[in-house]
Amino acid sequence: GRPHARRQGIRLANAMPSHSSEPCWKSLLTPRAVRGDAQHLVLKSVSAVDIYTLSPHFLLSSYYGYTQQNGQVHSDAPFGMTNAGVNIAQPSEPVLSITVGSNFTLASVPVGNWTRSDQSLREVASLLKGNHQLQFGGEIARIRLPMQNQFQQSGVFDFSNALTGSSLADFVSGAVSNFTQGGGLFMNFTGYRWSLFVQDDWKATKRFTLTAGLRWDPFFPYTDSEGRVACFVPGAKSARFPNAPIGMLFGGEHHDSGCPTSSIFNNLWNFAPRIGFAYQLEANGKSSIRGGAGYYYQPPDTVAFQDVVGIPPFAPIISVNNVSLDDPYSSAGLANPFPAQFGPLNPGPSATFSAGGISFTQIFDRHFRLPMVLAYNLTFEQGFGSNWLLRLSYVGNNGHHLYGTGDQEYGLLQLNPPGQPIYPNYGSIASINSGVNSNYNAGQASVSRRLTNGLSLLANFTWAKALDDFAPPTGGNFALTNSCTCGRSFDYGPSPDDISKVFKINGDYDIHRVRVPRLADRFVNGWELTTIARWHTGTPFTIFSGADNSGSGIGADRANLIASSLGSAVLSTGRSHKELVNEWFATTAFGPNPLGTYGNTGKGILRGPRFFDADLAAIKNTKLTDRVYLEFRGELYNAFNNVNFNNPDAIVSDSGFGRITGAGDPRIVQFGLKASF
Repeated sequence: GRPHARRQGIRLANAMPSHSSEPCWKSLLTPRAVRGDAQHLVLKSVSAVDIYTLSPHFLLSSYYGYTQQNGQVHSDAPFGMTNAGVNIAQPSEPVLSITVGSNFTLASVPVGNWTRSDQSLREVASLLKGNHQLQFGGEIARIRLPMQNQFQQSGVFDFSNALTGSSLADFVSGAVSNFTQGGGLFMNFTGYRWSLFVQDDWKATKRFTLTAGLRWDPFFPYTDSEGRVACFVPGAKSARFPNAPIGMLFGGEHHDSGCPTSSIFNNLWNFAPRIGFAYQLEANGKSSIRGGAGYYYQPPDTVAFQDVVGIPPFAPIISVNNVSLDDPYSSAGLANPFPAQFGPLNPGPSATFSAGGISFTQIFDRHFRLPMVLAYNLTFEQGFGSNWLLRLSYVGNNGHHLYGTGDQEYGLLQLNPPGQPIYPNYGSIASINSGVNSNYNAGQASVSRRLTNGLSLLANFTWAKALDDFAPPTGGNFALTNSCTCGRSFDYGPSPDDISKVFKINGDYDIHRVRVPRLADRFVNGWELTTIARWHTGTPFTIFSGADNSGSGIGADRANLIASSLGSAVLSTGRSHKELVNEWFATTAFGPNPLGTYGNTGKGILRGPRFFDADLAAIKNTKLTDRVYLEFRGELYNAFNNVNFNNPDAIVSDSGFGRITGAGDPRIVQFGLKASF
């Protein structure tokens, strides 16, 4: 329940004036993170449930909920960038947002008000008629998203070796790779989410049940009370703000033609059919087969609407590259629009716009669609003996119209690559584009023993494959690799969290009581042993060039495979730990991509080290009196002290390319004592 604090841009920025005074130099060079911990938050919630029986066969269930959050965040930054000699405007409570490559980051949260509230009402009717159980109903939720947030008003400074080849040297010389400043985030989004459903559970025979249903999840995008939203439509000219640059249209009550009121067209046809069945193969009930399939829709996170309001003339975001820390705007040849354009603003049609550098950290695609997932499964179960159950399953899903958004900037579609700008009057145009696809397929097998004679066991094995066309993350950059050429197909491959084989086993054993004198009973009896063991294959990783040879400016070029085959890059995992750490894969198999290319290696082509962990615990429960119980726990995490290596460095230009520099936790032993009375 802590207030949401939006991160500082696609990549946090950094800066240092060449004429800074001695004390400020020392303050900025201190490698510590500054957090805005001056937070005040109050949460209120009310819920009510009413279940009313109309007849022995007809039931009404009503649910109401109300939640309100009142909160503020203040900055605890010890100084602002103007104190360090930077010629920019600052709000009354400046924050720091400085990143110097991988060396250090200074960041504090923006000052803001986080007061908001939501309401929901759900009505469900249940009707029993013959062999049918019908359910139908709906839900309405009122969403309210007000915000007053000084996001980016203090400036965001990023030093990433644009001048000298060293981020730290650029910082010392005051060469800013990217400077971003915004007018803040000020909005008042409100809207409703609607859904209706109907479902029928039909017991066709004593051993066969069929379930079918349909949901309708229309999506009417939330609207801002002042119409502070925009659409990016190349070549279009705004009538609402005639001075706006070509390509910017505006929503709102008096929206431009071609840009809907909320900047997103309504999604009306989100129908989600579902079907499932269960069949008992034997009369004794020891074997059965079950399955089902259905479509599911997911409304966008409300944070996505928070992210799209930093637009001129309401609260612009200006982003420029390769500027001087002393005076970023002057060195870029731009007029400083701040503090005149610090929000909240709501100017009329004569509003003026910056001559260049206008950026959209995130902006909705007008044709944004709700994410849709088709999920399906088929399961066979067989009981044997009196306590054992075997389960074999196939599970899968296909996702369409997925998107990347929020403060992660993950999966966004970059329409204007910095190194190859298609629209020179703009900076970043990061589109919240619902064009991502995914699929997952898995075979699962499990054996379980229910608790009998103090012992229960569960073992399962999964063989799976997860694929998607999200861009793989590298160096904090999550934009699509080359959206303006090959499109998302370039990023199709194993998901970063794809684990192809997983085996788990866990068990609990209550040690049988033995007859001993009462005093000894408190020490000898009441013990329980439990264990969980997990093994899985490594996760995939992508080999990056580390050089912007494509000229895109996105920084996610892939390496080139220079060996005869990818298989020659895979080294034996039977080597010593020292050998594994020094070179997980054959680094000589890869090289930088040629100029003008994006590299010829795919996404997730190699896998990291496998994982094994076993956790053990001994638990002792003692009854001291009729009302007082004592519990002792002795726990071992990673009981066998197995070394679980992290994935290796996968950037060709890094000095540690191919090396493993980290591992998971070693054995951890802890003891606990709890008294209950």
